[in-house]
Amino acid sequence: MKLPFCCLLLLWCHLLTAQHSPQLSVKDAVADIEYLITTFEEVHYNPYFSHSKEEIQAVKNRLMANWTGDSIPLNMFMASGMKLTAMMSGGHSIMDWQNARSIPDFKAHNYIPFTGKLLLGQDLFVVTRSMDPGIKPKARIKSVNGYDIVELFKECMAYVGGIETFKNATCEKMFPVYLFFHPDLHPPYTIAFHDNSEIVQSEGLDIKAISSFLNASLPQVDYSFEVIEGDIGLLTYNSCSNYKKFRRLLKRMFETIANENINKLIVDIRENGGGDSGLNDLLLAYLTQSPYQQSSGRYWKVSSPAKTAYEKNKKTYVRLFGADFMNQYMNTPNQEVIEDLEEQLIYPEKPKHFFRGKTCVLIGPNTFSSANFLADAVKTYKIATLIGTSTGEYTNDFGEQLSFVLPGSGAIVYVSSTYDIGVNGNADVLEPVHPDIEVKEHVMKFAIDWLVEKP
Repeated sequence: MKLPFCCLLLLWCHLLTAQHSPQLSVKDAVADIEYLITTFEEVHYNPYFSHSKEEIQAVKNRLMANWTGDSIPLNMFMASGMKLTAMMSGGHSIMDWQNARSIPDFKAHNYIPFTGKLLLGQDLFVVTRSMDPGIKPKARIKSVNGYDIVELFKECMAYVGGIETFKNATCEKMFPVYLFFHPDLHPPYTIAFHDNSEIVQSEGLDIKAISSFLNASLPQVDYSFEVIEGDIGLLTYNSCSNYKKFRRLLKRMFETIANENINKLIVDIRENGGGDSGLNDLLLAYLTQSPYQQSSGRYWKVSSPAKTAYEKNKKTYVRLFGADFMNQYMNTPNQEVIEDLEEQLIYPEKPKHFFRGKTCVLIGPNTFSSANFLADAVKTYKIATLIGTSTGEYTNDFGEQLSFVLPGSGAIVYVSSTYDIGVNGNADVLEPVHPDIEVKEHVMKFAIDWLVEKP
């Protein structure tokens, strides 16, 4: 199992009241940052894999230099903590932007009515979705309230760990919310465009509207199956969750495919952020009879916080990793590393309705965690053709999240505790899974045409 990237759902679930925006004493803020970094050093396999300790220390000092007086706004602390966490993260480790003490401010704020992404390599921001009729998808925005939107977006990307494509894709979904942490950006919003067209003025969206708007872009179901174009099966696989439910879906799905003589299949994992990689084995059993593996193993960093977490959920972890391994982990001294690099090949048992047709798998920057495992296995063992753009994670990356709470601010932090090795077994490779056929736009249409035309 590989735990997923912490899902960035909008959980406006508590109704609180407050007279003033929350503050945090500088003393508590400093203590929380020190606790954050110390815990990463204790739990994470290698928190300085991307940025050196000296680099992170320099950023920390620069951020703290702005903490003047006896207290600072909680939002200033949260932005600082998210940046530092991201610098130590491959994508799985994050500080959750949702802080219970900030909920009244979240509810009172009005948010920009659009989201978008950077055209990487061009330093241009393009709108992808909008709730304002004056701001069209594909429009290229130059500034918001006089602030260069590219710089605003890059600031928000600094809240997310991992590779650039993943950071860009995550911020596309979360841009209006992340801008909440900008200290000087408030409604009304003045939006200027690169083509010097008419400037748009917007009061922004209230909490109910922005929640509905952003949640509409998130997958609404874990997985679904349908027949499209009359003779193509489409499995939309958005989450590696609920093993038994997925097994039932696959059984019905491939029975339908067999009964209707369907010989073309699309598996769409472009929005799959991971979960239990055991679900991937259920799917792969229908697609290959050759032995394979999804990973070459992992390195486990042993730590006191991890032992505490495993003890609290002992039955779950014993079920996942076995009693012998959990006993080994609990009896290994803290700060040592367990090399669990004897991942066994899986010999799939042929199911009743094994699929022998043409298959392609769609991938992209939101293909992450256990879904990245699946893409890696499909690519390495040539199980199907990968179409789309590169996944959002390296094949060697960090997993098994543990959570802890910063005592002063109440911020929740998720930190990885393992280093997982991709199928090829080379622990030094830092590459995502690349598609066999790169397609940047209209990926589904391309896949349909490719299946129809492929002999």
